[in-house]
Amino acid sequence: MIPLDDLRDQLCDLFKNQFPDAEFSISERRSALLEIRIFFAPEVFMESYFNAITGKKSFTLIESGRRIWGYDNYRYWHHHPAEDPESHVPCNEPSLKEIVNEVQTVLTRIEHSNKDRG
Repeated sequence: MIPLDDLRDQLCDLFKNQFPDAEFSISERRSALLEIRIFFAPEVFMESYFNAITGKKSFTLIESGRRIWGYDNYRYWHHHPAEDPESHVPCNEPSLKEIVNEVQTVLTRIEHSNKDRG
């Protein structure tokens, strides 16, 4: 497993490159737990969670307090697609770059959806 410091740096660098206006909140505990929140808009953020002891990883895009997309390895790697974020679609572990690209796609959809409503 990649050290948490490296994981933090890689994830933050990828998101900073793709989303230069995003704001980051990083919490690290006991060199074993890492939580990163990346804020894209007042009600939209991604929460990433890593536990070096258990190997748990989670990437969740949240809008207005609800999961709208995500990946995690609770029990097995699975995807929560934007079309049905409560579903669990088995998958392989995504790369950090895949995570960033999929977040971009979902955020673009949200932006277009909000413009259509407005």
